[in-house]
Amino acid sequence: MLALNVVLAIMWMTLQRSFTLADFVVGFGLGLGVIMLTQRVLREQIADTAVLRQPGAQQGYPQRAILWLRFIGFALWSIIKANWEVAKIVVRPRLNINPGIIAIPLDVKSEIGITVLANLITLTPGTVSLDVSSYKDTIYVHCIDIQDADAIRDDIKQNFERRVMELFP
Repeated sequence: MLALNVVLAIMWMTLQRSFTLADFVVGFGLGLGVIMLTQRVLREQIADTAVLRQPGAQQGYPQRAILWLRFIGFALWSIIKANWEVAKIVVRPRLNINPGIIAIPLDVKSEIGITVLANLITLTPGTVSLDVSSYKDTIYVHCIDIQDADAIRDDIKQNFERRVMELFP
């Protein structure tokens, strides 16, 4: 459905003869509206795919698109906040950090979910995903400054993992 929405946005831009970001956003919004209105018919035509048969895939495209947009916004905001925190560490006159490795138990079970979580952790400055246990139940994360390991573990589980599990259970 996302590909269809992008195609509809590009078609809108072509009809407008204007290839600007604003026209793409308008076309994407109009495409989303068309898809919402025709979702039942589209689902009947395409519904026999493996993706739509997975548990938790009962949500329609508009709800999934909103989840993705919220996830991307959260990821960008987390990266900005982490950049600020790392910058504060770097400009301190005395380097007073406590680096270390934290083991975080995983609730996400799908391989793609674990991969997205590990990448999100690594993209956030100050943390690097090191390894996932062989049973895929624990991820090991290196943090540049550990003042409270439980707080970092809870932050990753409540913010990062929870949002990843909304998309990839």
